Order: sequence, then C-alpha cells, then structure tokens
Amino acid sequence: MADQSKATWPKTPDGTTDWEVVFEDPTMGFITLVSRAHSAEMVEKTAVVIIKKLFTRRNDLDLCQQNIHRVGEIVKDHKDDLNHIHEEIAVLMRQIKNERIELARVFVERKAAGAAIDRRVGIFWKAEGIFSPKVLIPVGLLFIVALAGIVYMTLQTTLVTPTDPTAEFGQTVADPSSSFDSSGSRQFDSTDSTKPDPIPIWLKTVRWPLVPKSDGAAPKFYSVTLYVEGHEIKSAVCGRVESIMDRIIVAFNATMPQSREPRIDELSATEDEIKDSINILFSANVIETAKIARYGSSGFKAATLPPFCKAPPRRLK
Repeated sequence: MADQSKATWPKTPDGTTDWEVVFEDPTMGFITLVSRAHSAEMVEKTAVVIIKKLFTRRNDLDLCQQNIHRVGEIVKDHKDDLNHIHEEIAVLMRQIKNERIELARVFVERKAAGAAIDRRVGIFWKAEGIFSPKVLIPVGLLFIVALAGIVYMTLQTTLVTPTDPTAEFGQTVADPSSSFDSSGSRQFDSTDSTKPDPIPIWLKTVRWPLVPKSDGAAPKFYSVTLYVEGHEIKSAVCGRVESIMDRIIVAFNATMPQSREPRIDELSATEDEIKDSINILFSANVIETAKIARYGSSGFKAATLPPFCKAPPRRLK
C-alpha cells in the first residue's frame, strides 16, 4: 500500500481515507509491512518510507522529521531486540493512525456544517414565496383542520381507561442488560478490555524564547499536546494546569535552545522531558505522550480560552 498513490487507498462511506484499513490490514497494512522486516535496518527503512508517504504537505515537514527521528531512536535503543523494535514502531504507527482518524472526523464535521449553512441560505432565499396569499390561505386551512383533529383525539383518549403500554410486550420491569440506567445515563461495560484511544489535551501556547535576545532568533509560538488514557485523567490534569504549564516552561528551558530554532532531536528531547516531569508531578504515568508543534505546522493545536485546557468532547460509542 505504501507503493500506491493516496487516491487508491481504501475509503470510508463519507469519502475520507479508511485509516484503520490502511494501517491495520493484515496483508498490506503499514503496521503489517513493518512487522515483516527481518532486521532492524529494514524496519527503519520501511517505517521511514511510510512516514514520508504520509507526511507530504509542506506544513507536515516538522511532523515528518520528528517521526523519522523517533523511528531512529527506537531502532538505536533496541537494536539487539527485533521484537521490541517491531512493538515500539507499531505503537508509533498507531499514534499516527489515531491522529489521522481524528483529522478525518473533524473534516467530515466541518464539511457537514458547511453544507447545512448552504441549505439554510437556500431556504432563506426561497422564503419570499411562502408568504404569498395563494400559499398562506391553503396552509391556514390545513392548520385549522389538523388542530380540530388533535382536539377531537384528545377528547376521545380521556374516555379510555389507561393501560400500561409496556404490558403488551411483557416489559414491565427494566431490562438489567440494558446499556442505560434508570436516569437515562449511558452505562459502560467494565469488563470490556479494549483500550480506548488516547485523548489529546490542548494547552496554552508557549512563546520561546520567553525573553528574546537581540542577537538571537525571533520568538516563535509552540503548542504542547498531552495524550492521556481517559477523560477522568484529563480532568485531573486540567485541575493542575498551572503547575503543568510551569513544568513545561522548565522543560523548555532545560532542552530548547534560546538563540536559534530547535533541531528535531531537541524537540523530541523536550517532549520526553515534559512527559517525565508531569508524571513525576502526579506520581503516576498519567501522560502517555507529549507532542510539540510550531505555529504554522499541521500539528499545532492550542486552547485559546480560559482555563486553557481543552480536549475533544466525549463521544458515546
């Protein structure tokens, strides 16, 4: 599949790329192709080809280089353990897959919203003819007839002995296997072992360097996105967002250069420093991944309103 053009990749019914198939197909999926490589060198080459195929836009250059750097670090750290390399590269590929699925979802929602606006505009343009007398008079008569019918049916129902509507179907008690409780809230199966996709948390932007130097590079804005396992962890993280932003600034100060733009390896080191620092703050591995993106790149995501800690809305499955 990496040798095919993007136009030939599988599509979902809404017309976007079916990223689940592109990555997970047991025959030609990207993760499958990587797992078939029989040496650390071939794993790295295969993964780099796939990443370059995925990140082709000009704004994707930073993300492309960051992911290629991560592949190199994985291979270097576990060069004597091919199975471990396969596992770590698969984790990286699934992170990219989840990002692509989220981007496709947002694209479809925005496209639908735009179509809805177009439909509403069309209705308003045609509304003038609705209010002409030749339309209003028949509609008014129909409304009066319908209202009379509703009044008649209401009077008829008051003369009938009320019955339990559920008795006819033998459903006189709540079904204990229902996925909803008595208040109408959705209940989730606690025995479900499927691990949910990581939830991104968008924070306030970071201007770096904080204090620009006259002989250094101009300050630039960066976003830091934290990935956590669930909305409960997201709430806990946002509850300490001020302390977290302090630690992010400390991490930037420790690993990001102030007189020039950072290299890819320096960005990756800062991401690791942020992740480790926040996990130490919580005394637990609450942050799965931290990602930094420069303003203007496709990965740039930031919360623009207080309390500057935002995640996509919870979706019931």
